[in-house]
Amino acid sequence: MSIIPVVLYLLELDNNSSILRHFFDNILNAAVYELYFPEEVHAANKGVIEHLQDLKPIDDSMTDDQKLAIINSEFERLYDPYHPVRNNVETIENVEVVRIIKESLKK
Repeated sequence: MSIIPVVLYLLELDNNSSILRHFFDNILNAAVYELYFPEEVHAANKGVIEHLQDLKPIDDSMTDDQKLAIINSEFERLYDPYHPVRNNVETIENVEVVRIIKESLKK
């Protein structure tokens, strides 16, 4: 599944509170919303999973530097202001069910 690399990126960035970790965490959250509420997310054109199909994988045979280089390159690609993943992650709250869930979690 295309979200597995995102999970592996997050595990690699485990104790890192950087923008990379925050961004990939938000991608994973958006993917979960898409999995649970596919009709609503797709009706609003806020899906991310289809745009994650070509993520570069990382694995234990790589050095930490190699893994971080891949994570950084994927971040740069996906964080581009014109990339649909960034746009959809930043505007997923336009989907009513997502907005309701996020508001209920703030309380």
